[in-house]
Amino acid sequence: MTTSQQNPASEAGAENRKSSISLSQSIIAGLATLSDFFISFISGILVYWLYVLDEPEKFGLYLTAAVLYSLLLVQSFHMVGLYRFGRILTPQRQIVVIPGIGLILFLLLTTCAFALKISEDFSRVWAFSWLIVNMASIVAARFILYRVVRRLSDQGQINRKIAIFGGGEQGRRLINHIEHLNEPWNEIVGVFDDRTDRVETDLAGYPLIGNTDDLIQWCRQNHADEVLIALPWGAHDRTMAIVHLLASLPVNVRLSPEFIGADMLYRRISNQFRVPMLSLLEKPVTGWGAITKSCLDYLVATIALIMSAPILLIVICAIKLDSPGPIFFRQKRYGFNNQLIGVYKFRSMYAEQTDHNAEIITTKDDPRVTRVGAFLRRFSIDELPQIFNVLSGDMSVVGPRPHALKAKAGKVLYEDVIDQYAVRHKVKPGITGWAQVNGWRGDTHDEAALIGRLEHDLYYIDNWSILFDLSIIFRTFIVVLRGENSY
Repeated sequence: MTTSQQNPASEAGAENRKSSISLSQSIIAGLATLSDFFISFISGILVYWLYVLDEPEKFGLYLTAAVLYSLLLVQSFHMVGLYRFGRILTPQRQIVVIPGIGLILFLLLTTCAFALKISEDFSRVWAFSWLIVNMASIVAARFILYRVVRRLSDQGQINRKIAIFGGGEQGRRLINHIEHLNEPWNEIVGVFDDRTDRVETDLAGYPLIGNTDDLIQWCRQNHADEVLIALPWGAHDRTMAIVHLLASLPVNVRLSPEFIGADMLYRRISNQFRVPMLSLLEKPVTGWGAITKSCLDYLVATIALIMSAPILLIVICAIKLDSPGPIFFRQKRYGFNNQLIGVYKFRSMYAEQTDHNAEIITTKDDPRVTRVGAFLRRFSIDELPQIFNVLSGDMSVVGPRPHALKAKAGKVLYEDVIDQYAVRHKVKPGITGWAQVNGWRGDTHDEAALIGRLEHDLYYIDNWSILFDLSIIFRTFIVVLRGENSY
């Protein structure tokens, strides 16, 4: 079976695509790197011309600072993976990360300048104006780059030609996954299989073009970029034979995961015990990450305790005057590794009506809540004693919120709604979390609310970083002031 015999139109399509440029991930990454450097450098010089022209003798000093900061900024972006192709072309996810890294680097250099006693040589207006213009310009440039790449891809001027080898169910799942990404630069040209008499002539809307010989011929004539082998990993001999035949082609040959469509698809491969292994499950916060997160927890909790001390005293007095009973309420909840911990809160209900196991969902204007308690709940002040949980090591400032023993979604226990709900306990629970700043705050009145909260908790666990924690802490203040779903 030959290419022209099976699909004559494919040759015409190949001719129409000859003018297109192969999409190179390294070129896109290089353009982003150069763009970030020159934006940072040029914005520093422009701000200098606008604000510091009355000190021309210091231009060399400002020029050195602009070059140094720009180089360190690009290197910092590289270290945290901001020049990976997938992150470059998802600029909406970098709106907080890019300014966060820029601010941290700015503060470090400012500290160094102060220690070296050269900070007085620079204009503060220049420094802060440059930081704001720089970060805004880099974020805007990322969106522009994304739009340019997408438009050129939509017009067929740049693409990544992909040939699928494997006409079975695994190949179908792989095609469906690539199409679901909605990335126009990915152009699937067709399907190949060495057993053409055993597979369908059409797979997920793409024609079966031919066998292994046809694949080699097609790649040489049409300059393919990727050959994705979608065969069962157990077919070792067959896979190696195909790889051997494709070795002479100037293309990327990749073995597709056998579990396309499952969560495992997004796991990484690393060298362990001197062999590459697919990491199916990993501890989410380990090594320096765990140390850094603990330091952030103790620092934020200590500052919060000092700053909120007057509020704590006022609340203690208000609770004692409002209704008889203890000041604090300690409730057993599930914490890290699904272990029970005692979570502290200010008592907000009448002492005889407190619900230690959260068996009854709190509702708006709940008669069990005291007058002071309603105010405390409205602004989440009742959660402040959890600072002591953070200082004792039971909780983190940011993490999935811990739930009580009998907490329910509607009338069903959390664990009965979702089989593996305890997965969210792979990290310490938090005073605030990604779910809470995205509207999944308060009690869960139905199963949909619980599922929404869990999805956000799992996203946080998989994407944790210090900058992510800082952004959640900042957004928490806004959510608390709004007072949504708090009663």
